[in-house]
Amino acid sequence: MRLEVPIYLALVAVTVVSAQINYQNPQFGNRGEEECCQEYCYFTDVEPYIQFATKTAYESLNRKSTGAQHIVPDCTPMQFWSLNRHGTRLPKATRIRELRNLEKIQSEIVANYEQRSSYPNRGRFCIEDYNILKRWRWNDTITEDKGFSLTQQGIEELKILARRYKSKFSQLLSGGYDERSFFFQYTSADRTHDSYQAYIEGLFGSDAFRVHANTQIDNRLMKPYEDCEAWQKNEADNQFTRTEYERFKESPEYQQMVRDVFRRLGFKYTLNASIVEDIYDMCRYEKAWYLNRHSPWCVAFNKDQLKLLEYAEDLKYYYESGYGNRISERIGCGPVKDFYDRFERTVNGNSDGVRATFFFANSDTIQTVLTALGVAKDYNPPKADNYHTQTSRNWKTSLIDPFAANLVSVLYQCRGPEKFKVMFFLNENPVDFPECSVGLCNWSTIQQKYEDLVRTCDVEEFCSGRSSSARVLVSSFLLTISVMFLRW
Repeated sequence: MRLEVPIYLALVAVTVVSAQINYQNPQFGNRGEEECCQEYCYFTDVEPYIQFATKTAYESLNRKSTGAQHIVPDCTPMQFWSLNRHGTRLPKATRIRELRNLEKIQSEIVANYEQRSSYPNRGRFCIEDYNILKRWRWNDTITEDKGFSLTQQGIEELKILARRYKSKFSQLLSGGYDERSFFFQYTSADRTHDSYQAYIEGLFGSDAFRVHANTQIDNRLMKPYEDCEAWQKNEADNQFTRTEYERFKESPEYQQMVRDVFRRLGFKYTLNASIVEDIYDMCRYEKAWYLNRHSPWCVAFNKDQLKLLEYAEDLKYYYESGYGNRISERIGCGPVKDFYDRFERTVNGNSDGVRATFFFANSDTIQTVLTALGVAKDYNPPKADNYHTQTSRNWKTSLIDPFAANLVSVLYQCRGPEKFKVMFFLNENPVDFPECSVGLCNWSTIQQKYEDLVRTCDVEEFCSGRSSSARVLVSSFLLTISVMFLRW
């Protein structure tokens, strides 16, 4: 009996320590009234988190040289093809109106901070973070009539990008503009037109005024999801399109993040979670607009919280226009067919003379094409309940689809048994397919990989639903013939 008391006390002690650990862990519900959040100073962080999903600044991820991977021994580049997302832009008009409401939130944060002498546990700002947020003012040049417009940073992104590719593939992209050698096309949106305009200025300088783009805009190629009945029906029927995203936002991790953000900002109560999304948008938009400056609204988050918000958006797009949408591949096949057909003509010796092709489109187009190609595919798909196992996921929109994202494929003519080879570049980095050697694929490999996709690609029929009906009729006809033959 004497031994039972110490054992009992030990068990009590273990239970208490365990409860304290759990209480301090973000994944275990609410913290106490006097608890707050991790102390973190954004302003003094020399390596702040800069991956903001689809609102990531391209140049922030591509400041270092991408090396000489484009140089292939014993090979000469023959043809260049690229699909480009528009550069950094402003939010849409309604979003600009919503984000202006943060002026009121800022006033409340400043008031909360000034009351710290009465409430010492309110907020966890370092003085540097508080000062930059206190000085923040809405940029009055950002008005609703400029919604979705390209920013100056967005224009510079495309110019610099064009110059870098021109330097790498000078054999194809130098020597001035020749309308027989260059093909350009953009969607009907102003931001893609302005991105095209910036890009050709980067390529041709003062000679850019001579460039002509194809004005016969093919939305089935450039924006296949627009006015596509099959796409819209799938979005309505697909239970996962928003479910995983919404489920994640209801998870303990996400809800705890929301509470911690408001406590960090000095609020003694939790406001609507949509305000956190507003703050996050201002943080990442301003970081993209003013590349080398701190965004005052980023002080609201620590690195772990930014990663959580990034994952939420990755989930959203994975099930909208990525692998979580069963028809993304069918929708994204058009651009794949375009580069395949162009390269095939060159391989077969009947090229039309175009040595460089450029398309300018939107985020959804980039993502559906990547899905059709099989790029950034995860063995275990991201879901609402597996966040902690997805830190090394391939589907990370910050890296595959930032502002000014670009997918390039280059056809090389080589010495050796395989005369033609292809290399893909995603945001200037080689795409390393398992079937290829350090990103360099034999043309025969490309044929095996994409021939069926290209052969069956008919976005017009697919979107109208005629293709599925036709397949049913053909199948029924073949079945009838087979039965008749067997009876005969």
